[in-house]
Amino acid sequence: MVFSSSIFIFFFLPIVLSGYFLLRSVKARNVWLLLVSLLFYLWGGYAFFPVILYSIALNYTGGRILGTLQAKGYGRARRAVFIITVALNLLSLGYWKYTKFLVQIVNDITGSEFMIPDIVLPIGISFFTFQGMSYVIDVYRGEAGVQKNILKTGLYIALFPQLIAGPIVRYSEIERQLNDRLHSVDQFMDGLKIFTVGLAKKVILSNSLAVTADAVFGNRPCQNIPVVAWLGVVTYSLQLYFDFSGYSDMAVGLGKIFGFRFPRNFDYPYISGSVAELWRRWHISLSTWFRDYVYIPIGGSRRGNVYLNLLCVFLLTGLWHGASWNYVVWGLYWGILIVAERYFSGRHPGRTGLPKVIAWPCTMFLWMISMVIFKTVTLRECGMYLRSMFGLLKLENVGFMPAYYLQIYDVFIIIISIVAMTPSGKWCHRKLKEKMPALSFLLLENTLTLALLAVSFMYVVTETYNPFIYFQF
Repeated sequence: MVFSSSIFIFFFLPIVLSGYFLLRSVKARNVWLLLVSLLFYLWGGYAFFPVILYSIALNYTGGRILGTLQAKGYGRARRAVFIITVALNLLSLGYWKYTKFLVQIVNDITGSEFMIPDIVLPIGISFFTFQGMSYVIDVYRGEAGVQKNILKTGLYIALFPQLIAGPIVRYSEIERQLNDRLHSVDQFMDGLKIFTVGLAKKVILSNSLAVTADAVFGNRPCQNIPVVAWLGVVTYSLQLYFDFSGYSDMAVGLGKIFGFRFPRNFDYPYISGSVAELWRRWHISLSTWFRDYVYIPIGGSRRGNVYLNLLCVFLLTGLWHGASWNYVVWGLYWGILIVAERYFSGRHPGRTGLPKVIAWPCTMFLWMISMVIFKTVTLRECGMYLRSMFGLLKLENVGFMPAYYLQIYDVFIIIISIVAMTPSGKWCHRKLKEKMPALSFLLLENTLTLALLAVSFMYVVTETYNPFIYFQF
């Protein structure tokens, strides 16, 4: 079940909202949210259901034992339990996500013919595993209290708005909200507006861009002339951004409706003028997770070799996205770029010293190259596609020309997407709010929200393309 599906919008969500607001106590509402969240996950496949139950039980038990050992002053035992709990989380993630990849590597290196297991990746396992580890780490560090109610631990890990594709919420960020949270009409409407913007990003922009991107990448690289190859990369880059940021907006909006405040996951990354700035704006919850739980603990910029630390973090970031050599190369690609930028920027990390008019297209060029690595299935396919972009691949059975992919609707969507990837809408919103009477502005804002919601609903009921790209992670 996805947020942009008819069954979610017209069936699941109304029932969940009705049940939630009919209940009066936080305890009852928490139980209700946990039940519907587990049902939400169960809908994606009953075979995966034990995986999330395992994550809840493991991290709840680990947290309770850590609390007990801390009270008794058993420092060494406490550290051992912490390491074991984190290791069991990683073993679960490793089994489901990396076993096939590792067996294939062993076969390639040794010439063996070990049978590659047919393991299906549970939906969202990278996200809820990282959240479970966040809870245990925060408890171990003393940054959060031990949760003695397994239902609340379960709700934190399985809460359906951010269960499948984030944002990755740290336990310390919503610990208090599990016990007490406020609701109001204004907050409900704010959440609805954020959800509506996210839904529009997904069903109007991302799904429309996907048609062009999939058509171009569906060709063999030798069939695409350079202009078409670049068009495929540009539309895929926009598709990925609006797909993932749209989901994140919907998650944040839903969270706000239910009284939770989730962290922002995107901050207009496509206006970045440096590699470091891009990664401060893209998938913020993942970047901060790796910063706080990996980069700083291994030394960060204060201890050891900062360049090696950065390279390790980005290699892990690539592996987090998937078990294939493409993702390994993708992570190393960004690690090398961030190290190079930091080395040449000296005491001012992230500042290239270049004028924005030069720094921005250079950053976007590097991003486009990475999108080819991210999108293609094999390194060979990636290399061929990159060659086609620069006219270095011999053309065979050339496909359609650019005009085929750039019908009036397609051009309109691309233009709207380019405008929407900038803070121009946010700027207009602020200016109108400053200049218009409060009541008039509120009426205009609510009218536009309902109109956008209605148009989005039209796309939901008429389109068949709906899967979110980041569900595979």
